[in-house]
Amino acid sequence: MFFVNVVPALVFGVLALAVRQPRRPASRTALDLPGALLLAVALACLVHTLVSGWTAASALGLVAAALFVWHERRAVSPLLPPDLIRSPAVGSALGILVTASAALSGTLFVGTYVLQDGLGLDPFQSALRSLPLAVLMVAAAPMCAVLLRRAGARRTTVGAMAVLALGILVLAGASDTLALCTGFALLGAGFGTVMVAATHVVVRQAAVASAGVAGGLQQTAMNIGPTVGVAVATPLMGFGPGLPLAVLAVVASAGAVVGLALPVRSDTSGVNRARRGGRIRIPTRP
Repeated sequence: MFFVNVVPALVFGVLALAVRQPRRPASRTALDLPGALLLAVALACLVHTLVSGWTAASALGLVAAALFVWHERRAVSPLLPPDLIRSPAVGSALGILVTASAALSGTLFVGTYVLQDGLGLDPFQSALRSLPLAVLMVAAAPMCAVLLRRAGARRTTVGAMAVLALGILVLAGASDTLALCTGFALLGAGFGTVMVAATHVVVRQAAVASAGVAGGLQQTAMNIGPTVGVAVATPLMGFGPGLPLAVLAVVASAGAVVGLALPVRSDTSGVNRARRGGRIRIPTRP
């Protein structure tokens, strides 16, 4: 199954190398390798603690996290730029991406056992019942643009996180095809909307100089979330699927609370602050 991805990856890699890009001045920003290593150790120990409980690795993770904070405050080119960390909108959007992806991936992990072990469905039958998730996730992207214009980032994101939590609760009590399809549809609609809306806030609120780092943080949040979500659900599976799904619904609800820190309207204040003084003016879409 994994080898199927090798050929497309090679094809797109060759195509990317074949495209000529205009020359740009080389960046002088150095990679914060110590910060990256400390963050990786802290996250790895966090996942180990969630799965195995408190061990010596947990203490190592706390030390690594403390050293990471200490290092970032003193680094010349920190892994996390201060302007991004101090932005309530960016921090909130990143927290939402972590909680949303954790809730989704943890639910899919538990849902596999519900569908195949609990309900006795084979993989094909399980895939058919979860198909609404993919359909609604794709459909949510263009709909999210409309919601952002009409309702703003805060209402759109908080509402979508509530839909995501509701979908998890529906799946927790689902026993027939209609309930399963409904739960997966809510899951896809909520997550698809959250992913677009939160990413929109991260990109629009970040200053131009930190745009690349903001995109990297967005991708990192989307990778940390699934790891934490599955790690949270795994030790709870011994109590049946109901408990881990209830906990994951709480995680999604916490993301809705975090979303209250988002701006009502996602403007370009972070970009405008970086361009004050009239030196750079780039037109932005309303």
